[in-house]
Amino acid sequence: MKRSSVIKGTIILTVAALITRVLGFANRIYLSNLIGAEGMGLYQLVFPIYMICYTICCSGIFTAVSKLVAEEKAKNNYSNLKRIIRTSSIIAFTLAVILMLVLIFNAELISCKLINEPRTALAIKIMAISIPFTAIISCIKGYFYGLKYPTVPAVSQIIEQITRITIIYFLSALFIPKGLTYACAMAIIGMVGGEIVSFVIVAVAYKFNSLKERSSSPQSYFIILKKISAIAVPITSNRLITTILTSIEAILIPTQLQLFGLSHSNALGTYGILTGMALPLILFPTVFTNSISLMLLPTVSAASANKNKSMINFTTTKTMKFTILIGILSTFLFLSFGRTLGVIVYNEEYVGVLLTILAWLCPFIYLQTTLGSILNGLNKQLIVFRNNVIGLSIRIAFIFILIPMYGLKGYLWGLLCSFVLVSTLNIIHLVRITSINFKVGNWLVKPILVCLASVSSIDLLSRYITMPFSLLVNTLINICLFMIICIPLLLLTGSVNLNEVNFILNRKKR
Repeated sequence: MKRSSVIKGTIILTVAALITRVLGFANRIYLSNLIGAEGMGLYQLVFPIYMICYTICCSGIFTAVSKLVAEEKAKNNYSNLKRIIRTSSIIAFTLAVILMLVLIFNAELISCKLINEPRTALAIKIMAISIPFTAIISCIKGYFYGLKYPTVPAVSQIIEQITRITIIYFLSALFIPKGLTYACAMAIIGMVGGEIVSFVIVAVAYKFNSLKERSSSPQSYFIILKKISAIAVPITSNRLITTILTSIEAILIPTQLQLFGLSHSNALGTYGILTGMALPLILFPTVFTNSISLMLLPTVSAASANKNKSMINFTTTKTMKFTILIGILSTFLFLSFGRTLGVIVYNEEYVGVLLTILAWLCPFIYLQTTLGSILNGLNKQLIVFRNNVIGLSIRIAFIFILIPMYGLKGYLWGLLCSFVLVSTLNIIHLVRITSINFKVGNWLVKPILVCLASVSSIDLLSRYITMPFSLLVNTLINICLFMIICIPLLLLTGSVNLNEVNFILNRKKR
């Protein structure tokens, strides 16, 4: 697999993800202004149920399709590609329909007994409709990622977000006056509409872009089924356990906050501010790391199938280096401008407070995602599963023990401990199975010193120069100054090699 294809695909996904994330923020800002913190809390409580369903019918199958398509393409067995997509789609759709019916007929029970919030019942019923569409979408997207054609999934994500925003805009006048139950349902209707439109886009794209070539060794559907099951079943089983633990974590937070002394409304509002406002901002830089991760899985899988150790080592080393660098830059940005961003984006000071606390998580959150993708591509799913379970268990323990004593701070401490430990464990295992040249000086020490110098320079300038602009404009100028100072210093100190930059810029010539 050519390195340039990885970079090209990553750039396409990064641009699309950046547009999608910006649109998503516009949607969240608009939605938070419409339904408030408590409404955002209700909205976020529905997602654990959605993620469990997604994990069962999509997660492992998506990975299996992406890996198998990449491997078959590397072997020039093009006739197997349609068989892979057909078999996976039948499995995913069947599971999705079963889950949809279970949710529709048990929404009240789930909302009252599991989520402990009856107002989410209507939203759960509406959300169930999207699951079959999501299942087919995941199979087709896995096919395109496996072929290194990320443009179709990227475009579908952008149009999906536009559809969500449009639907919410037109339904808000009708649903908002009816209370938070219908406001939450309105947000879910937007999500369902976006999934349906995305399904139409990827289905049409597959129809016109599926490869026609034939190979001399087509495999039977039974063999394809066995291959998909061999990959999807363990991944789905592992991720289902972690998803259930994540769901328990999400459901417990508002309950434990009430034990700390908050009212039901305030606990739900605090949960909404954390998960619906602060964390999405912290995760914004993952538009870069997630794009790398999506392209990594088929790339590492193909390199592993071809026993291309040099490609595995190159991909792993560069990914770790730039993920850590993005994490360090993000940490200093949120520490310096987090309070201001909370006010600018959501007009909520508490969001800014949380951003400055969560800033320390950035390198570890981003590393956990990218390193997990590398390990999955190297067929080390059990290691990823074990490490994630350890991290989630720590967080749940902190929720039970510390939130009743210290409130939300107790959970934030748990987040930090969890992500640090999981990232460290992932790094240890990658060092054992690959030839990573981990340079502490260039990867950690120098970037931290560069960021400190940049922040100090901006503080010094602000003492002598007063910018007569609005808070938004001043903040954007300062963030731009931070990057303008950082980038040359990173090059001068050798944290980023000029050859690496030239490689990216001249990727088409390689």
